[in-house]
Amino acid sequence: MKKNKILYILLAFILLSSSCTNYLDLKPYGKTIPETAEEFSAFLHTTLNNIDLGLEDNIINSASSITSYACYTDNLETSLMSGQAVLPIYVGTQINTLSQNFARLYSQIKDCNVVIVEMKDSDRSTDEGKTVLGTAYAMRAICYLKLVKLFCEPYEKDNAINQLGVPLVTEFDMEAKIRRSDLETTMNLIISDFNRAIECNVTNEEYMFTADVAKFYLARTYFWKGDWTNSAKYAKEVLDKYPLVSGDVYKEMIQSKLSKKGNVLLKSYIYSGSGDIANQSANTYINSNCPISKDFINLFTEKEKDIRYNFFFDSKRKTTKYVAFRLRSAEMCLTLAESYYQLKSNNEALVYLNMLRQNRISDYVPYTMENLPKLDESYLIKEDFNGEALTPLLYSIMTERQKEMFMEGDRWFELKRNGRPEFWSSRDGLKYITSEYLYTAPIPMQETDLVEGFKQNPGYIVTNN
Repeated sequence: MKKNKILYILLAFILLSSSCTNYLDLKPYGKTIPETAEEFSAFLHTTLNNIDLGLEDNIINSASSITSYACYTDNLETSLMSGQAVLPIYVGTQINTLSQNFARLYSQIKDCNVVIVEMKDSDRSTDEGKTVLGTAYAMRAICYLKLVKLFCEPYEKDNAINQLGVPLVTEFDMEAKIRRSDLETTMNLIISDFNRAIECNVTNEEYMFTADVAKFYLARTYFWKGDWTNSAKYAKEVLDKYPLVSGDVYKEMIQSKLSKKGNVLLKSYIYSGSGDIANQSANTYINSNCPISKDFINLFTEKEKDIRYNFFFDSKRKTTKYVAFRLRSAEMCLTLAESYYQLKSNNEALVYLNMLRQNRISDYVPYTMENLPKLDESYLIKEDFNGEALTPLLYSIMTERQKEMFMEGDRWFELKRNGRPEFWSSRDGLKYITSEYLYTAPIPMQETDLVEGFKQNPGYIVTNN
């Protein structure tokens, strides 16, 4: 398969435009649109190959991006970072870097659009055509979801129609002046694309974005918009098929560098090669330069009984958990716990919270509504998705998620989803404040200046005094 991917990449290089900013240009002038499903797959295999090598940072996050996201959060003590500031002190030092994702994601969307729009009906009905088409839909939806999480403010159930989404580009129209859609319409497109991907029923794991992976992301999408019924529905389908693992199997899954083990549905970096240095460097930097927060370590109240306690970090508060992109079903278990909590089904929420704890903590005591830990008033998150104060049950779900998903790029978006709390760190006598607006990255100026009336995100609007 890897040899085939190389051939596909060469074909893609010939066929594709190198522009990242012209995301309206579905069919670049002077270029040739493929005719067969096999040729269309070339638009996707460049990305798939980069995922294999651990070099992809558009659709999924590289190890370097994951370490940066960790530095934005309260899990690490960036104030105590040693050596040169290779890692970010806080999110504000990397706002321009986050902003660059805009053009890169639309470049990937353009490739997906070529497949979705141009593939002939006769190819869509074949097994290979369905596989390529389903992969394109899943990849496009993931790109739009990532755009939403980076460039849109958190979803508000009663106001999403008035919130800013992102430009929706699904077909070729060079004369169009695309402004930002509303957030509700943007989310509906993402959901529609994932459903189309699921309908194509991709099972060939060489294409990575199978129907199961699409269901995982669909559960994540519904979770982000607070559709708890649907997030629980799809999360349960995934968790039932990929049950939790524990003990040595769990450790092997987390520390695996080049293999997809345990209940991992999708993983980057499964081939040693050109991505070796980047992945090794990301793990070395985070381990050597930035200690873990004491507040984070104190969340492990069962200490050595919790398999993660001496597995994710050492006695010097250094990270020992292997950093790599992976989709695994523990996230779905925690999604179920919070979804049922929000649906006022506390007993069901406790079932999934205890399911996760049972697989991580030896001699664990199941939580009940009577023995839940008291809410720590110093906890950074003060309110939930709905703006309501935390309860002991939700606090327990959130802290379990914070522990389980450590160094997997999750915590930053949990902070954004739940109130965007302000906090600060310091270095060299300076105070760096993570303000509310910094949770949303700015749209690049070359994009906002291109179309009259294109709205920038709050906090980044330039005014002339």
